[in-house]
Amino acid sequence: MRLTFSVSLFLILRCANLFAETEPANSALDALKLLPRGEAKRLARIEARDGTPVPERWYFIVHDPKAESGVHEYVVAGGEIVASRDVSQFAESLRPDDVFGGDALKVNSDRAAKLAQQYAFANNMTVATMQYELKKEGAAAVPLWNVTCLDDAGKELGHLVLTASKGTVISHEGFAAEPPPPVPPTTPPPATPKPDDRLRMPAAVAAAPKATPIPVAIAVPVEPVEPVATPPPKKPGLLDRMGNGLHKVFTGKERKPPE
Repeated sequence: MRLTFSVSLFLILRCANLFAETEPANSALDALKLLPRGEAKRLARIEARDGTPVPERWYFIVHDPKAESGVHEYVVAGGEIVASRDVSQFAESLRPDDVFGGDALKVNSDRAAKLAQQYAFANNMTVATMQYELKKEGAAAVPLWNVTCLDDAGKELGHLVLTASKGTVISHEGFAAEPPPPVPPTTPPPATPKPDDRLRMPAAVAAAPKATPIPVAIAVPVEPVEPVATPPPKKPGLLDRMGNGLHKVFTGKERKPPE
């Protein structure tokens, strides 16, 4: 029973791997990865026809220094190379200056197609098929995507040219109106804290002690102290005066009052 389950699991995983290996390459970059090792560095041109928007075949023209014309073409369809030849219907000859290499291709064909569809939509046009061309003109030039949009009758609607490095639109012949720029995402205002927000705070923050309040001095009213009245000195009476007089007669001195 365990052996049967293991065999079944192995077969399922094997089928999944085979499906992944035979999945067709849709974009230009996907198809470029199928070229023989080192050939992408000599890439000089990419062509495709009848894209809806994905074409059935991608044509990669590389510079071959051994060939008299310098041309070698690879055709990729259905996730595999279906042709490899020394002639091409898109280029009679190639020079080393025509090479830009696969590393220079930063903008893929699906992005170029999406941009072309946006221009067509802005001009109320319906695109049936697209033609792709990627090449450069001159040693110092940058590779450019040329996307031609056609209607159901095969008539050209417009022609879009953009850089393969950043996707900058160079020209949009036939598309008078430009699509609106993308709207940048807006930053929502900060949420108003609620009374129960403290319950959702981290434990370290919620359990932090509160700051100790600073004591403030408070003025306390003090009642004024009334002064104690000092009694006036007691005047000597009649007897005291008579005694003082007799004391002075006999002694010649006044008698001191008792303390």
